[in-house]
Amino acid sequence: MRNLTVFIPGLFGPDITIHPDDLPSLPALNWILSRGEYATLKSTSASDSLCELFGLSAASNDHPVAAISRLTDDIQHPEGLWLRADPVHVRADRDGLILIDSNQFSITQHDALALAAEINVVLKSYEFELEVPVPTRWYLRIKDELKIRTTPVDAIVGRDILPFMPMGDDRINLIQMLNNIQMILHDADINKKREQEKKLAINSLWFWGYGKLPKIIDRQWSFVVSDEMLAKGLAMVAATPFTELPAAYSDINNTEASYNGLIVINSCQKFSHYHDLEGWLEALMFYEKNWFEPLVKALKRGELDQLHIKTEINSISLDKRSRYRFWKNTKSIHTCKN
Repeated sequence: MRNLTVFIPGLFGPDITIHPDDLPSLPALNWILSRGEYATLKSTSASDSLCELFGLSAASNDHPVAAISRLTDDIQHPEGLWLRADPVHVRADRDGLILIDSNQFSITQHDALALAAEINVVLKSYEFELEVPVPTRWYLRIKDELKIRTTPVDAIVGRDILPFMPMGDDRINLIQMLNNIQMILHDADINKKREQEKKLAINSLWFWGYGKLPKIIDRQWSFVVSDEMLAKGLAMVAATPFTELPAAYSDINNTEASYNGLIVINSCQKFSHYHDLEGWLEALMFYEKNWFEPLVKALKRGELDQLHIKTEINSISLDKRSRYRFWKNTKSIHTCKN
């Protein structure tokens, strides 16, 4: 059996009403939507969904995203407990304190390290240490176990942060520490310079993904192809071959007679988070030509036995018999979106 799962959160775009005449021609995607069998998924975030695709169950705890992603940022095994502490901008408006992530700003490694150095002065009294292997992924190395539950950053981008602050017995200390960090960031010369240059200040951190690196997990996939760093880390933990996402499906060369492959395309999420209609429409046209069209052809030619398109909210399954399901109602990205 040649089975392929394509996980593409944000496929249905931002929560904006759009007229069908304003949508581009998407015959391949509409064919998938019309002929597929649907299942509704319950997930709070794309990162949670991705972890679950690899067989990780969080139960009442976090998925250990910090330790898994830290593995991709360092060749050494990340021992102990970790917490993501991503740099963010929080803006006050009528809807609350709105979180803006690094999809909307850039920061150099030099400036990230300089801010981390100032923050680490405060963290000494908490016996924490902030590490900055890359500009947009920051980590807290945790000495003693914490009783907390956090919310993935991708679940709250563009939303009020207050309902999603850390929960659990240790939440008060963590929030107090965050308040102290915010004061440091407010007074940082780097942020003053950013504001002068009309750039978003890094005025807060977002804590999430607490835990330790899991032991080798059972391999769910024959191979993983993705533009998502977390997918790479999960593939490493599962000892699964990983390849960076190419520009088109035709660039994936797989000659195995039987496989169960996973493709993760993460670039659509940001358009949903920031209500970027133009960016979403451009992405749809790109993926229609380079991914959905060749995937449909592969299914019709019998090169694929099963195809599953998964988003953070639903799953659409097709097989080589889907082409004969003429009786199914015609659907489009517009009807599914609305």
